[in-house]
Amino acid sequence: MTNCFVTWLVRLLLCLATTSTAWAQGNPTLAAHLRIVRIESDTTVHADLTTRTRTVIEREALTDQGLPAVGKFAQFYSKTLQSLEIDEAYTLKADGRRIPVGADGLQRQAGVVASGVGQSWTDGEVLQLTFPDVQRGDRTVLTYTLRGLATSLPGWVAGQDYLVPFVGIDRFRWTLRAARSVDLQVVAPGLRLSPMATDGDWATWTIEGSSTAHDFDRAPANTLKTYPRVLFSSFRQHEQLAQAFGAAMRTRLVVSDEVRRIATDATQGLSSPHDKARALYLWMHRNIRYVAVYLGAGGWVPHDVDTVLKNRYGDCKDQVLLLTALLQAVDIEAAPALLNTFSEYALTELPVSNSFNHVITYLPALNLFVDTTAGAVPFGVLPGADADKPVAVALPDGGRLMRTPAFTAEGNRAEVRSVWQVGEDGSAALELSLRGTGPTGALLRERLHQIPAGGGPAAVQRLLEASGWRGRGTVQHPPLRPGVQTQTLRLNATIENLLPDPQAGSLPAHPMLSDAPIYVLSQLGDFTAATRRYPMVCPPVSVREDFELRWPASLDVVRVPRDLDIDQPADGLRFKARYTLDGRTVKGWRELTLARTGHVCSVEEYARLKPAIDQVTQHLRSSVLYQRP
Repeated sequence: MTNCFVTWLVRLLLCLATTSTAWAQGNPTLAAHLRIVRIESDTTVHADLTTRTRTVIEREALTDQGLPAVGKFAQFYSKTLQSLEIDEAYTLKADGRRIPVGADGLQRQAGVVASGVGQSWTDGEVLQLTFPDVQRGDRTVLTYTLRGLATSLPGWVAGQDYLVPFVGIDRFRWTLRAARSVDLQVVAPGLRLSPMATDGDWATWTIEGSSTAHDFDRAPANTLKTYPRVLFSSFRQHEQLAQAFGAAMRTRLVVSDEVRRIATDATQGLSSPHDKARALYLWMHRNIRYVAVYLGAGGWVPHDVDTVLKNRYGDCKDQVLLLTALLQAVDIEAAPALLNTFSEYALTELPVSNSFNHVITYLPALNLFVDTTAGAVPFGVLPGADADKPVAVALPDGGRLMRTPAFTAEGNRAEVRSVWQVGEDGSAALELSLRGTGPTGALLRERLHQIPAGGGPAAVQRLLEASGWRGRGTVQHPPLRPGVQTQTLRLNATIENLLPDPQAGSLPAHPMLSDAPIYVLSQLGDFTAATRRYPMVCPPVSVREDFELRWPASLDVVRVPRDLDIDQPADGLRFKARYTLDGRTVKGWRELTLARTGHVCSVEEYARLKPAIDQVTQHLRSSVLYQRP
């Protein structure tokens, strides 16, 4: 689901267009390549909730690498809900000359199409400008008018803009003018917001500021509440948005004879609401695939139930609608729940279009959230993107704020055991078994789903090659069933070149198969930065590794790693590692537990955890030393 009333996303994408170039030069921001001289917007919200926004954007190319971003501009809009016109567009040369964008520099692409799970919007349109003769030191200036012709949901008009850290903005100014009958709410954290001024039936706000580009953290959380920003909305609370969304959904909710037949057949012989709901969830998983094709306000309004059933596909809203109808057919209440699948674990100050980008189903009688778009995730378990998130639930008696369950370390666990029989020539035979529980098990099951029938040997070969090894192998696992919490597999492989040198050298105490997320090292998160600006995503998890390295008689083991114990109960961190040398066999185990109450580490928690995580990371680099006598 999406809503494209404002231009902040376009500006972000415009910045990201050359981020890879900036990184390649060792500069993680675009500040060295371009700057935004000014962004000036004037928005009028009329009493009927139609809108008019006139925006001026002026950018300067500081280097040749900045030319691709400065020299083009693209804007998506929905023709059903909006109109977009270019008022003026030109290249401003360094000597003051203005070269206007000609007819050949303006293209409109009707309809947006995408393969796979990408969003297709048949009445969407993309307008693209290409500025002429842009050289280093030139500026491009664009003035356009975006009109909101209708609202996505009755009674709701909203907008937002963010001063993202990828590029500097010298001057930002937004004037908002709204009919007082709209009761528009405006916030601008990190910017200067003038007090509301009134003139008869109109209210006016002015927001001003600037921003300096800076490095940004990896795996940040809650960035929508970190950047300087402007948000406005005709709804004061997220519950109001949920209520409006639920009302729109209910207009499409029809329990037809076909729906009743499917629900009856799928739940035949079952008596408890839990078992019936699980059966219908599994029916959805097996019969309705995820496809996003939007029409008009389709970002917020689903297709009809009959359409979804006929096509056997739909996006998140469509699937929630159909599941709700099936549940209602067997007398089980359900309600849509809005959430944000990005790394946003706190609600925005006002309900705006990017507050939520996904909808799942809430079952009040069972107090369960379910997501039918989540592939192999078992019934009653949410994928990582849905977990520990604030949700606005559209219950029949009104909207309610709730929170989805967070993972627990015990319920999100990986256990791996491996035996490595090292050969005289540096080769090895590997036996590996893996058990994933909860979200880790679901992730493992999803990875295994991607292996075609008979494709196990090729998948193992790719894993070995990614680790820098040559070899072959096989993988076996039980049937992949979405209704179970645990997934296991067994992998056998022959590796030709495990040892870097068959005469003498070092080998990790527990060699890792590529970056498979089943090892302690892959669950530590990114603690490379000395400090952080933003909170970090760090969900609870536990990992157990048991391993044996069996060495041939021709090689002596000179050294094994030392044991290590780390325990920080206040931060939920425990790590233990044990190693023994039994003849020519190195035996060991490691266990990591991050037993947190949520999925976010604050800046202060990061500072407390970092020394211990650094110690664990350094320890995991320790190796077994061997040599030929």
